[in-house]
Amino acid sequence: MPLTTTQAILVAGTALSASTGAAGAMASAKGQAQQAKMQGELARRQAEREREIGALNASQQREKNKRAEGTQRALLAGSSGRDIGEGSALLVQEELAEEGEFNARILENNAAGRVSSLEADRVLALSRASQARSGGAFRAGSALLSGGLDIAKIKK
Repeated sequence: MPLTTTQAILVAGTALSASTGAAGAMASAKGQAQQAKMQGELARRQAEREREIGALNASQQREKNKRAEGTQRALLAGSSGRDIGEGSALLVQEELAEEGEFNARILENNAAGRVSSLEADRVLALSRASQARSGGAFRAGSALLSGGLDIAKIKK
């Protein structure tokens, strides 16, 4: 049985509404995915920057350690007049060197922790981008199926 004019208008309107809803869902998903992808890229860049800053800070700490060790050797040599390569003077120097290296490694470790956190943020952002694309496809499909069901009801 042919559709009445009113039914034809309802079918066309429902089809247009369903296709507009599907297109809107896909456009929204694309925007969300792009935003999440950009957040992932930002996290990657920040992680690289933190890695570089950590290496620089550790390097600067090691240079500072060398200067402190040199100053201490000069003070020990000048005050005692003894050989600074033996006894308690040597122990003090070794302890200072160990402490300085420990501080440098703390700086490296702290930077590695920040890098790890930012890399996790990057992975999560990329996952959100993927989920946004999938969700958009499902919402678009749902809009089209819903519209199809509505059209079938009109035709009855």
